[in-house]
Amino acid sequence: MILARSFIFGFPLLLAAVAGWAVREVRRSRMDHADGVVVMLSQGAPVLNPYLPATEVERQIIDLVHEPLIRLGADGTLQPGLAEFWRWTQDVTCWFANEAAARRAQELLQAQIGEKNRWAEWNLGSVRMFGNRLLLGFTEPNATGVRQAFELIAGPDLKPVVFWRVERRSALRQAWKRFMAESAQAKLVQRSWFDGENACEFVVAGDSPRLVEDMHRFLDGGPDEPAEINPLGEVGALSEPVLDLDIRPGRRWHDGTPATAEDARATLEYLRASEWPLPNREALSSIQSAEVQNDGARLHVSFRRRQGAALCVFVNLPMLPAAWLRAHPGVQEADLIQHAPPGAGTHRIASRDARSLMLTPVEQEKSMPRFLFHFSASPLMTQIGVDTRAVDLVWPAADPAHLDQLRFTPPRQRLVVLWNTKHEVLQNLHCREALALATNREELMRTLPGRLGHVSASLFAPGLWFSTQAQSQPFALEKARHLLSEAGWPQDVSGIARGPEHAFRFTLLVPGGDALHTRTAELLVAQWRKAGAEVKIEHVSDERALAQRLHERRFDAVLLDQRFEVSWDQLPWWHSAQAKPGGSNFCGIADPKIDLILEALAAEYDPAQVARRVQELEARLLPMHPMLPLFTTHDEAAAMPTLREPDSVKGSGLPVASWTLQTLTGPPQARTPSPTILKLQLRLPE
Repeated sequence: MILARSFIFGFPLLLAAVAGWAVREVRRSRMDHADGVVVMLSQGAPVLNPYLPATEVERQIIDLVHEPLIRLGADGTLQPGLAEFWRWTQDVTCWFANEAAARRAQELLQAQIGEKNRWAEWNLGSVRMFGNRLLLGFTEPNATGVRQAFELIAGPDLKPVVFWRVERRSALRQAWKRFMAESAQAKLVQRSWFDGENACEFVVAGDSPRLVEDMHRFLDGGPDEPAEINPLGEVGALSEPVLDLDIRPGRRWHDGTPATAEDARATLEYLRASEWPLPNREALSSIQSAEVQNDGARLHVSFRRRQGAALCVFVNLPMLPAAWLRAHPGVQEADLIQHAPPGAGTHRIASRDARSLMLTPVEQEKSMPRFLFHFSASPLMTQIGVDTRAVDLVWPAADPAHLDQLRFTPPRQRLVVLWNTKHEVLQNLHCREALALATNREELMRTLPGRLGHVSASLFAPGLWFSTQAQSQPFALEKARHLLSEAGWPQDVSGIARGPEHAFRFTLLVPGGDALHTRTAELLVAQWRKAGAEVKIEHVSDERALAQRLHERRFDAVLLDQRFEVSWDQLPWWHSAQAKPGGSNFCGIADPKIDLILEALAAEYDPAQVARRVQELEARLLPMHPMLPLFTTHDEAAAMPTLREPDSVKGSGLPVASWTLQTLTGPPQARTPSPTILKLQLRLPE
């Protein structure tokens, strides 16, 4: 009895004591940081890996601490970060039989600087000689004068440039490294790059009769595994697009050291050698070299392919100090927690432990707020913080009572259904269009909590400067039925639509392990059934098995998360060259006109022209219904009345999805990158 009384009376007292302690803690946070933003999070302390954020809040903390070379602004346009200017140019390299021939060619080009100044006409900015090699620098990536300049110096002393490819069944990289280090013929290789682990492509200037023989000696895997070495093509000179990025003067890391192009170069080299699942990884791998110029003020990056969208590699990609990377050659999770790299963002890490993180502004005079993050916050402490208004943000927002105060972060992905257009039923355009008409997205979003988002048919993430306002087809069930009937797919007595040879049946592949994916698939199947489609759901729990099914085209339709990237290159997903098994055009769309549009879009160097090309692509591709976009997904935070509405969102007409922690640091600065410099100052040959 005494024990029972103690429990009956003691538990409320204990609860009151805990509540009182919690009240004091959250009030102390508010009193100590009255000029800051207090954030309660149920998750544990993040690692703050700049290249592998586990959650949306970790991504936004990183965005405050670290600075990229180019930043995506709140209005969706490219803005200066560590880089103040950037411009595309073009390098053309010619190899000659000897130094004397190279010097004659240089003098011949120099003689074109006369009354007519053909250098200006050709967009030729410099001619430099390195032994028997001549490097022509053009001030435009698509310089019209490349052919004229080349024809002027072409002759018997000019060596041809030959592209080669070597393959074998087993991994090639170590054998290639040994060949480059030990073979006397390795000096003939001017460029090289790997295509996976089993293939390498390289460039050779001039004849190389002994090169292939010596390569076999180093690269053959044995009598049963010879390396296949074949020429790919021959050109007169090597043309490479170049991106120059000028570092903003006066930028410093949080430890006080200046930020230079060497830091950016070291970061790129580290990332190219890493296995982080970075956005635009393919464009990053196409970098041929990165050099520091202008006494550390310029990063000079050359690429193997003509791909204007490669600029997006540098957008929102955090840079790290070269000194820190040298001190931590194999970055581990412990390095990021115990020896966090200094950033160059608006905020620095002032204090950090397992329960909290304090960020303070680097420039106090700009009246930016401090941020205090509380991790592993209990529901009780969070609720008391809300009731006492000692908390500004609760993230994620799990309490429905605060739905009127929700703030949604930018969408990082959306749910789509990808059709296999080679399937016996889904190859019919009318069937794919009918499924789009029979899909009620609004009902899906009402039924699926936490899947609130934005509906858009565009191929690209909403909010980018080139994103379109392409609208999804509105729900029209009767129109879907009529469309099928008119196309020769009427419904039978069981309600299944039937064509001349097949019933309207297919299987929807669904990644396993996600209850919301499963529920979405079930709702879609029920909606499509009303239009006459009989759909079976097949779950695939293993990611590798799903990827293999996609690459081998062993699917009818698949429900996928489409992760958004800041890039306008869509060639890997829709070009006919990628439609064969093993390629990344999983739906199998093959259209010659779309191929040309995709190639022109990927090669576009001027961001101002991208929107026009995107509209052209979507006008051709979207009516083919290669996929069914459903809706974007968002993270969500509950904003308390203590938190002012950011000026950049308030009254701007922007969707609530544009809200981020960056918007709380003040109104966006009206910064516009300098336009691409088409006419650089003439530099005489050296």
